[in-house]
Amino acid sequence: MSLPTQRDGAAGPLVVAPENPRYFAVAGTAEPCAVLLTGSHVWNNLHDGLGPDPDVCGEEANSYAAYLDFLIQHDHNFIRLWRWEHFRSSVPGFHLCMAPQPWPRTGPGVAADGKPRFDLSRFEPLYFERLRERVSAAGERGIYVSVMLFEGFCLSHSNPPWSVKGHPFAAGNNVNEIAVASIRDYQVMPLDKRVLTLQRAYIEKTLATVHDLANVLYEVANESVGDPRSEEGDSTEWQYLVVAYVKQVEAERGYVSHPVGMTFQYPDASANANLFDGPADWVSPGFTRAVADDPWYLDPPPNDGRKVVISDTDHYAAGRADPVWAWKTFLRGHHPILMDYGIIDVAAPLPEIPGRLPAYDFFEPTRDAMGATRRLADRLPLGAMEPCGELSSTGYALADPGRAYVVLILDAGRQPLTVELEPGAYACGWSSIDGRDQIAHDRLEVAHPGPVTFAPPMPFGPAVLCLTELFT
Repeated sequence: MSLPTQRDGAAGPLVVAPENPRYFAVAGTAEPCAVLLTGSHVWNNLHDGLGPDPDVCGEEANSYAAYLDFLIQHDHNFIRLWRWEHFRSSVPGFHLCMAPQPWPRTGPGVAADGKPRFDLSRFEPLYFERLRERVSAAGERGIYVSVMLFEGFCLSHSNPPWSVKGHPFAAGNNVNEIAVASIRDYQVMPLDKRVLTLQRAYIEKTLATVHDLANVLYEVANESVGDPRSEEGDSTEWQYLVVAYVKQVEAERGYVSHPVGMTFQYPDASANANLFDGPADWVSPGFTRAVADDPWYLDPPPNDGRKVVISDTDHYAAGRADPVWAWKTFLRGHHPILMDYGIIDVAAPLPEIPGRLPAYDFFEPTRDAMGATRRLADRLPLGAMEPCGELSSTGYALADPGRAYVVLILDAGRQPLTVELEPGAYACGWSSIDGRDQIAHDRLEVAHPGPVTFAPPMPFGPAVLCLTELFT
């Protein structure tokens, strides 16, 4: 692995590319270049307090400097910066007792964990100082950061009883007499006006903290609820209000606008329509409960251009990793990002716990493949390219026909490959999916439109063909 290097700062702010809304572009540039986002993320890249024993509450810290080095080493350029709202909680195999929180623990009185209660009318400087420092440090190294405003999964689906009683807004945990009893009281409309007022103040403080940084995106909430038939309810109206309020605050205060995203509404993929039909600039869909192997992982649907899709294994294949997934996702017009349990402690990776925590190296091929997609995207006319699976016998192609084609072949030793090409002269090159093995580009002359057959130089396994127009 090469030593980390310092990249130029992240150019921004980002806007949805008007000519190709599958991608972002840098605002205000004369000739906007599309940006592919990819990167590894994990729960504790903002807070401290994540560890592998669900029955204890530790204060473990993940080295953020080592995390940024890790991202640069793998040519990643994107972070979901996690906002885990509970001061005590757990999921199978892990405790998440996260600090600092946005509000100070002043008391009087003690919360459910025996520590001072929160004062929700005030803000904790340490939290917002850390938020700005981490977003800024990432931007200096060319990394974009999605600032997660709220979290939904922890309140509705982390392990009881702490799923509720470990939240600062739960009864007895604050001095403000706020007493949410479920996610319905926190992210499902109509809300208590006092809760909504506190949320708006927190949004305003978060925007005031990072609005001037070029590498910022926002995410409303991780995996909040989206089924009106369920006991938890439907957060859609509330999430739409948050998107609108972020944009309202930016406009009223003269802040530069940053993209706002919505992610999968746990646990039913029928709610994905709420993402694509809503006001968010980008979305992250999730799995279908009726399908054992979700198509977002095995065979991603082509991006039809309605939204920028940041396709995150967290929402459909958490704990799984496959470098072919990264290429399939990229060639279907999406941005591949990985929920990476191998980096819970980047500086000193935790030992493997079979069935719960993978070894650090388990995700390495996928990390490398993600970086390879980003390096290739930087060399392509990405802003003009669309998923064109019909042009390839494999069904996986991203193309601007006549100008550039990227095609995935799943088994170079057995699978034939034909690509429908426009007439012209092309530079023709091959690479392995981790980008390490590169075959020098040859010149290919195509006299007539139609199928061209290729013989991959790799003897077996998946490979990537890249064709780019030669100007003579």
